[in-house]
Amino acid sequence: LLAERNVNGYWEGRLSDSALATSVAVAALLLAKRKGVAPARGADLAKAGLEWLDENRNEDGGWGDCPASPSNVSTVVLCWATFRMAAEEGLKFHDSLESAERWLTKEAGSLAPHALAKVIYRRYGKDRTFAVPILTHCVLCGAFGAGKQGWSLVKPLPFELATLPHGFFKFLRLQVVSYALPALIAIGQARHHHRPSLNPFARIMRLWAKPRVLRRLERMQPKSGGFLEATPITAFVAMSLVTSGQEDHAVMRKALGFLA
Repeated sequence: LLAERNVNGYWEGRLSDSALATSVAVAALLLAKRKGVAPARGADLAKAGLEWLDENRNEDGGWGDCPASPSNVSTVVLCWATFRMAAEEGLKFHDSLESAERWLTKEAGSLAPHALAKVIYRRYGKDRTFAVPILTHCVLCGAFGAGKQGWSLVKPLPFELATLPHGFFKFLRLQVVSYALPALIAIGQARHHHRPSLNPFARIMRLWAKPRVLRRLERMQPKSGGFLEATPITAFVAMSLVTSGQEDHAVMRKALGFLA
């Protein structure tokens, strides 16, 4: 270990290549492109990410969290949704898309949205930290069909609770972990934007909370633009904001800058 230090006396590391991170980053960049707010290199980076995914499939046709990992349903469904949307943008990777479809059909029984959602929720149980972002990704990519129907499969996140002081969170039994608060805010707003609650009190509360939690989100974002310096959570925030009328918001712009 001592021999591996750099000339300044400390160690440097890097995050592993990741199919999960790559798929959500590509999706965020493509969704930003549709809104006309993608970074200058966004299209090239999205294409490069798709090519990397295409070249790094596992032998069973799926993807794991990183190249050395076995395929898992969460990463495969994220990649599948991204390749579907990419095909609509003229970036066609037929072999990868078809292999993902075969893998998911074997795992979930079909490619029907309700079947895929059932598998994802079963994987994570009551914890919505990962299940809701994954399904939101699928809906935003158009993998669960056009219109608002797909949003019925995405359980709402009570983003209005983010207006409370942080010390209250331990008493609230939130179904997401505390470090995922940026995702709770952004994804909760996306879900509310596309499929608002039928409860008028909840709608009013969320309209009241929206500007307040966005200000909190802005305070939480580091100078780099990356929440926790992590691609997945930053990409989930970016794609949620850019598709819910916040394409010009400073948080979204900085998040895209981090991804690029």
